[in-house]
Formats: sequence, structure tokens, C-alpha cells
Amino acid sequence: MLRETSLRSSSFQKLQERLIKLEKNREIDRLSDGLIYLFLSHRFYVDRLDILESLTDGGNDCGIDAVYIEHRGDQPVIHLMQSKVHESERKAKNPFKFSAVERVKRFLEILSDKDAKLDKLLNSRLIEKVYEIRELQRRDFPEYKIWLLSNGAPCVDHEIEPTIRALRKIDVSIEEFHADEFVEFCINAHSTRTQHKFSARDAGVLELGNSELRSFVGFISAEQLYLLLKDLRDEKKIDYSLFDMNVRGFLGLNNPVNKDIFRTAASHDNLHFSSFNNGISIVGTQCKVNRIGTDNPTVLVKRLSIVNGAQTCSAIFDAMKDYYPDFVNFDKLSILFRIFETDSSNLIARISISTNNQNRISQRDLRANDKEQIRLEKELAKRGIKYLRKRGYVADNTEEDRTLDALRAGQLILSYTHLDPARAKRDSDEIFDDHYHRIFANAKVDDLVEAMEWYELIEEKRRYIQDEIRIRGIARTEHNFVTYGSFHILMLCSILGRNTHKSNRILVIDKAISIIAEELRLTGEPAYYTYFRDRRLTDTLRESANQLSLPL
Repeated sequence: MLRETSLRSSSFQKLQERLIKLEKNREIDRLSDGLIYLFLSHRFYVDRLDILESLTDGGNDCGIDAVYIEHRGDQPVIHLMQSKVHESERKAKNPFKFSAVERVKRFLEILSDKDAKLDKLLNSRLIEKVYEIRELQRRDFPEYKIWLLSNGAPCVDHEIEPTIRALRKIDVSIEEFHADEFVEFCINAHSTRTQHKFSARDAGVLELGNSELRSFVGFISAEQLYLLLKDLRDEKKIDYSLFDMNVRGFLGLNNPVNKDIFRTAASHDNLHFSSFNNGISIVGTQCKVNRIGTDNPTVLVKRLSIVNGAQTCSAIFDAMKDYYPDFVNFDKLSILFRIFETDSSNLIARISISTNNQNRISQRDLRANDKEQIRLEKELAKRGIKYLRKRGYVADNTEEDRTLDALRAGQLILSYTHLDPARAKRDSDEIFDDHYHRIFANAKVDDLVEAMEWYELIEEKRRYIQDEIRIRGIARTEHNFVTYGSFHILMLCSILGRNTHKSNRILVIDKAISIIAEELRLTGEPAYYTYFRDRRLTDTLRESANQLSLPL
């Protein structure tokens, strides 16, 4: 079956509403950045600051609107993104124009040419990414992937296929993510299918528990799992909304655990797959097993959600999709499944978290109901600030409400209170793990609110500088490092201006920026990504600030 290239009418409007909301809540600076924000935050769980660092849109961008470098696993993946936000539903119905993909080839040529005059060919943001990629290439052999993103319809298969084949020859792959997928993966709360049905292996299904929590255990074949997972509009894509209740999404095949799953599933020895894999956990509001008239029991589940096993499902699906519909190589592969029948949201959340313990990404979710998080939520609410304890939550705030994400709170405390901005950037994954008690135990809300106020002013400065770069160009704009160094600026503000009146705080921020600019000049304008993650810079900046007295 050919891929569906049309656009569901409701998808454009629903996605447009979310983009407008993101801009209103100041999660994004411009509507055109919205798709990249949604994609990176939901697909890879990227923090907002890292998303800002990934943006490369503007003049001399080689058709690349964002570059995200995924460092998980034993092989880095460089994601090059082209994003198109249509202004009207009429334009969105046209297939994605992939002609700009050809410009990406030019970027890859520039990347490999060490003598290229980067300042003449690329904008400042893309130049920073070149520095970062080249540094990575000295240590690893990264994989390259181009993503085509839009709030409209996908490309036409036969038109883009020649480009896909040409890029494949240089080990570059192309993936698409458009309006319907954004809605299914990033917005919809549940699968569009309210009832799911599959056949279990002939070993049967074991029913356990009582009327309060019934559970079912059995084995599902690889083919039945594929049919359960596939998107009804495109049999080679997963219905991502099946994983909405899962505390983590698919981490990518470059994750070492997922690579092993993929290799085992695709091997000739996949008969033993279920012996090496924990299987999948499913919740549903109702479950029935029909054992009559067949050797293979039929399982029906209402409001099905896979709360554990996203990695297993995605890796198996990727191993099988190129064989569709001939799955003879996977006939012997079985996957253990467990189904829990409940409509309790609290119980579903507990099942999801408790069954997800293989990867570190769940640490924030595990801390969401910690007493320190609840304390901060209550105390910040008294100050009119909505504290977002849970990852991925989008607040329905009014214009006068303010929000603070828990991860951002940890970064602010590290930078402002502990004067450790490099760790806030470099070790953000550890904020809810090894560094949790140091950061959040007895954290003073007054200090956190003050840090938040400073940071909001720094954000205003960053937006102003980015607008200046777009309008005047990099050559006429100073301090383009602010996007990368915002936590370092916050640290310097803590040292230089703790008792400064609010009306004078912008002067302190300007002084902090000038201190960093001078250190960068003395160092020879290094790559910002690595520089602002270096502890030595933090020590140098602290020493410089401590030697100053700021008359205000």
C-alpha cells in the first residue's frame, strides 16, 4: 500500500493551536520554531535550552533549520532538520517540497572541507554546529539523519525516492514527520483506535488477580505485534500514541540496549528472543480473552496503552518493517506480554514508572512526587508560579500566570545558589539522580524566585540579541554566545548583584556578559558548546567576578 499523502483536516488546526500556545507561553520565540520544539522535546526529551542551541534557521543556513547532536549510545547521531510551518490549511495540504534537501549536500561538503571560509558560507549558529561536529568526528564516526518536518502533508513517495537513494550512498538517511504524526505523537492523549485486538501464541493466556486488578500474561508473535503497532495510514510507521502513558519514548537505535534488541530480533536465532527480553506491559480499561474455536486465543483490549516496552516494540518494528508483509524470518520470534485491566490514572502511572527501570531517563518521573517537589509546588503557587513537576506537562496558564519547569528549577539552583553553571548544562541528566538531594533538599524558595527573575531578564537579552542577528547579521551583532552561556551569566549575576534593585539588574547582566566576552576573546573564540561545559571556565569567571566591585 502506498503511503497516505493527504492531510487530515483536524490535524492542522489542532497543531496550530498548540504552536500558538507555545508562543504565548514563551516556550518558543517564533511560531516557526514550534515544530522543532515539539519534535525534539517529545521525540528525544530535549531540554528547552538545548533546543534553543540547536536552532540554525536564518540566512546562509544551507536549508538546515536545526542541528541536534544525540550523544546517547556508542555512536552519535547528527540530526539535521528542515522545518516548514504553513500559514494556512490550504497550503498545508500540498505535499512537502523536499527540493531544499539538495542544499544539505552543500552543508556536508562544507563540513568536510577544512579550508572552507565558514564566515562567508554559513550563519553563526551553523558555524558553531560545524565546530561541534568536527570535534565529534575526531573521536567518533557519527551517523547523519535528515528530518523533514511540517504542519502539512508528507512528500510524494516517487518524487523523494531518488534523493533518498542518492543520500543513502553517502550514509545519510531521511525521515519525515508531518502534521498527522505531530498530532498523534505529541498532542493526542490516546490512540485513535479505542479497541485493539490481537492473537496470542498457542501457549495460551494466563489470567491472574481479582476484580480490583485483573491481569493477563501470554506470548504474542512478532507479526501480531507488528500489526498491533502499525499506523493505520502507513503500515511502515508506528502508531506512537500507543505509548502515551509510557514514561519514556523510544530512545533511538543508537542506544546500546535498543541496538541489542534490534540485533537479537533480526538474527536467525530469534527463537530465543523471549528468553533475553522482559517483554511489554500493557494497560487497558477492559480486557477480554476469547479461547473458543481457535488454537490461538484472541485478546481484546479497550483504551490500550503500552506503558513499558517502547524500546522493545520500536526495535522489533524497525527490524521488521523492510520485510512487510513477508515476515517469515520472524515466525519463531515471541514476545512476553502482561496486560493490567484498570481505569485508575494513579495506578496506571505507578505501573508505568515501576516497570520502567532499565534506562536512566525515568529518574525525573520517579522524583515527581517527592516531598521536596511537592513543597516547591505549594510554595511557588503562593507566589503565582505554576511549578511543573512532571515532564512534558503543558500548563493551561493565563497571561498573568508564570510557569517553572522542575528541570529548569534545578539548573537555576545549581547556577545561582551553588555557582555551578557548567554542571547545570553538562550534567542536566543527573539533576534528578546523583545531584538531587544537593540541589533540592531545603532549597530556598526566595532564592529560586530571585534566580528565576534574573533568568527571565537574561532570556529577554537573549531574544534581543537573536533578533539583532536576524536583522543586522552576525558581523554587526555582539555577544551571540548568550544562548549558550545563559547559566554562566546567571552565576555572575549572583556574585555581582545579589542586593541590586530590580531597576538596575539589566546593568549587572550587561557587566556579566562583558566579563564572558573578554574571557572568550582571550581564549581565541572557542566552540561555545564545549566551552560552556568546561569547569575551568566557571572557575575563571568566578575569580574575575570576585575581583570586581560593581558601583550601582
